[in-house]
This record gives sequence, structure tokens and C-alpha cells, in this order.
Amino acid sequence: METIVEIGGMPYTFVTEDGATALRLDDKTTASNDTDLGTLNLPEVWLVTRSNGVPLFAVKPDICDKPFRILSAEKLYAEKIQWFEPLADFYRERLWVNPESSVEGSEVYGAYRQHTWQSIIDFAIVDRPSLVYYRNLPGDWKKQPEGGAKYLLCLVEGDPYWTDGLGQIPFAVDTFRKYWEETREVDSAVRKTGQTGLDWADGTLGGSDDGSKNVYDNFIIIRACLWASENFELMLEKRAMSGQRFGIDGATLASTVFKPASNVRLETSIDAGLLEKYKTWGA
Repeated sequence: METIVEIGGMPYTFVTEDGATALRLDDKTTASNDTDLGTLNLPEVWLVTRSNGVPLFAVKPDICDKPFRILSAEKLYAEKIQWFEPLADFYRERLWVNPESSVEGSEVYGAYRQHTWQSIIDFAIVDRPSLVYYRNLPGDWKKQPEGGAKYLLCLVEGDPYWTDGLGQIPFAVDTFRKYWEETREVDSAVRKTGQTGLDWADGTLGGSDDGSKNVYDNFIIIRACLWASENFELMLEKRAMSGQRFGIDGATLASTVFKPASNVRLETSIDAGLLEKYKTWGA
């Protein structure tokens, strides 16, 4: 099988055979461990493949990285590389996505749990007790059949994401709504949700990693909070209460009601201004 990958305006042919992929140059194929740029004129690219060698997408190596690699998505994930939040750690610019990613029945299509932003939203707007977002429970989107279905990768309207990153969205939407109803102030609710995300980083209370917190999960949490702030409305209702507990004026109760407006906040990476405003972790 041959796959044409265009890098910097130049087409390169990658050949997949017997579960391995190599770059064809001048009628020869070059495996990823052959990186003599001067001799072979290799492109500066990391080609990411399925475990069977089928090319999925490509990212641009950093200046200190090995300039040419062919590696599996599992290997890329193990190295914590991501391509969708430029200000988060381990970012590498995405250069190419296999055009067959959205073609049902193709080898590439089957590598992804296919989603739209709306299908993720449909899961996220369901009212659930906070505890069900604990790892492996019904709110753990990445494990649910209607969510990530245990896939490593999701394709959302043509764009690949790590499934565990998108899995932060339902948790963040639900948690933001809770804090918004309590504080009645958006910025405070975003920050409190971010801190809760840090406290539950691995799906268990206090189970956060000891390493950097400047990771894509926490950026996706901010995305989801900002989306929720624009797609839910805070409703305040005064209720008369019997007895003296709430005084003669009763109590004002807050709730959040879904009123869809735009998905732009979910689709857009976090810029420097938003990061400075909402980050809840150190440098």
C-alpha cells in the first residue's frame, strides 16, 4: 500500500507492507531508523501510524528532536506528544492528516473513534452526580461505548485528538456548572473547575501526577468551561420557604439551563491571554 504525504509542498511516498511502513526515495525505501539527512534528503517529519503500519497523520519535530521518524500512535502517546494545544507541554505542529480518516470502511477510519462536537456535547450536557466521573464509572467518557469506547484516538470532524483529552470535556462541563451555580461567577467557576481537575488528574482524588501540570488535559478543561459558560444560562429563582430557615424573603436558588449557542470554544485551542487568566498551576 502506498500513501502520498505532502510536506512543505513536496509529495513523499510511504510504502506499507507486512505491518511496516518506509519512505520511498529514488525507488528505494527508507525505514525510520535511517536518518542521514545529507545522504537521503529525508523530510523533517514524524509520520504516525496504526500498529499495522497504516499512516494516520504527521507532526513537525522540534528543533532538538530526531528530524525523521516513523512511529506508531501508541509510541507517540507514550512520549506524551500532542498537536492540538500549542501552549501545552510536548506540542508538535500537525502537518498532515490522512484524507481517508473520514472514509468509512478504510483502514485509517478504523483507527479512530469517530465523533462530532455535537456527539460529545450530547454526552456532556446530561446531568449526573459528580462521583460518576471517577475512573471507569459511567461518566468516564473515554471508556463509555457512546464516548471514547476505549480507543486511543478520536477523530472529531476531521481532526485527531487523544481520547483521554476529549474525556475531560464532560467532567469539566458538569463541574463548571456546579461551581457556577454555587459562586454565580464565571471566572471563579472556571478556576475552581481547573483546580478540581488537578486534584483528580488520574481519575482518583489526590491522584494527580508529580510532573508538569501544563498538559493538554488541563487546557481542554478550560476549553470546556468556556464553552459551557456560553452555552448554558444561569437561572436564579426566588422561592418562598416555610419556617424561619431562610428568613421572610425565602431563598434564591441557582440552576444552569442548556441554551446552545456555538461550539467555537470547544474547537479552539487556548491562547496566552486565556491561559494567564485561568491557569491554576505553576510554571
